[in-house]
Amino acid sequence: MLVNETKNDVETNLAATLHTGGSVMAGACIGFAAFFALLGAVLLALKADVFFYAFCFAAAALLLLFLLFGYKPMLKAVLRKSLAGKETVHRFVFLEDNLEFRTERGEQITGKSVVAYQDIRKVTEYADMWIVWLDRSTVLAVSRSGMTQGRAEDLSVLFGVKLGERFKSHVRAR
Repeated sequence: MLVNETKNDVETNLAATLHTGGSVMAGACIGFAAFFALLGAVLLALKADVFFYAFCFAAAALLLLFLLFGYKPMLKAVLRKSLAGKETVHRFVFLEDNLEFRTERGEQITGKSVVAYQDIRKVTEYADMWIVWLDRSTVLAVSRSGMTQGRAEDLSVLFGVKLGERFKSHVRAR
């Protein structure tokens, strides 16, 4: 039996969001920036009015600046506002055949569930957490630092054994 208690706070949600959607946001911003830069170069080559190609180059630069300096702080502010006063603790118990978890806010249990390993869609391991996909829209973040019984390495081994190809690790072997 392995036990993990993960705080569902701003930092955990921020890390999980960046793991699950950060590359999509980066790809979109870079793609649109490249499109605007290419359009600006074409308009410059066609000797279009300075406003049009300057607008395109400015849009490309702003998208890259947003990606580098604006996305993470804005996401953190949105999470802080949406989680204000709603922070919970998820207690995960990893047993031989299933995963039991419950959500607690203070002393109150607000949710309880049992999921068989064969019903888990996939698990992705990162250096700071595991992302457990129950279905396309239900995702659980399990923090590596939240292990209260057992070791993080043991949980990775358990996921590997129980999930096989549905377990992906982005952690380099030491």
